[in-house]
Amino acid sequence: MSKLDLQLDHIGVAVHSLDQGEAAYRRLGFTLTTRSVHSGSVTPGGPVTPWGSGNHCAMFRDGYLEILGIIDSTLHSSAYALLDRYEGAHIVAFGSGDADDAYTALSARIDGVSPAAALERMADFGPDNAEQKLAQFRNIYVDRAVIPEAELIFIEHVTPDVIWQPHLMDHPNGALKLAEVALCVPDKAESCARFSKLLGREPKDLNPEFSAYEMERGRVYVLSEKGLESWAPGVTPPTTPYVAGFGFEVEDLSATRAYLDSVGVTYQDHPYPAIWVGPEFTKGPVVSFIQA
Repeated sequence: MSKLDLQLDHIGVAVHSLDQGEAAYRRLGFTLTTRSVHSGSVTPGGPVTPWGSGNHCAMFRDGYLEILGIIDSTLHSSAYALLDRYEGAHIVAFGSGDADDAYTALSARIDGVSPAAALERMADFGPDNAEQKLAQFRNIYVDRAVIPEAELIFIEHVTPDVIWQPHLMDHPNGALKLAEVALCVPDKAESCARFSKLLGREPKDLNPEFSAYEMERGRVYVLSEKGLESWAPGVTPPTTPYVAGFGFEVEDLSATRAYLDSVGVTYQDHPYPAIWVGPEFTKGPVVSFIQA
């Protein structure tokens, strides 16, 4: 089996109102990029038109977080398919290096892997957003009928310097890097069998309800509903499978606590040196802050 170096690249959270999603994540202490409005063809080969959705991103030294949501409910958006499932985290993206090499390796492992698609958008650039530069990506998508646990993407960043700008990486909550994502599934053994085949590695079984895949950067947890209850007591999945949450390493956990206290965001302790914020503040997912 061909080895791929995989990095947890980004998580995408879908919200019914982008205005409300932006406000929620700014309150949580994330510095967000300027708003980008989506556009595209509604039908294959059709004209490119504005869509009714957009996004903001929070950029870290490693990885990023995307908040995507509706800004005009009268217009088309691919976000509706996600929101029909639930409001919350859906997209899990892995950095996988050269997209052609990644496609060759992934398509040999499992069905439902698409060839790399070239994508691009204009991005504000510079501390004052005085410039715009072209951001380019090559994305490989995995059919959700084959891997139902999340909207999975394997991505090659062609212009990383356009996306990871230094002034965007300073966050009031102290977040340094995207560290982990947790998937709640109805049958852990079945999900792990799929992920082991796709990712080309075996998980560490932390207990009967909780398994962990170590990437070259970042971790993917696969947990049962019972495992979710032990990890984030009181959080009920809207459905399964469900991207239950994600976490960030922070510079100083005590400073993160102090920031959340200052803005009135309630948090709870994990059994390890970390805290978590529940869905009432996050538009769906469990958001964890972990001592680096």
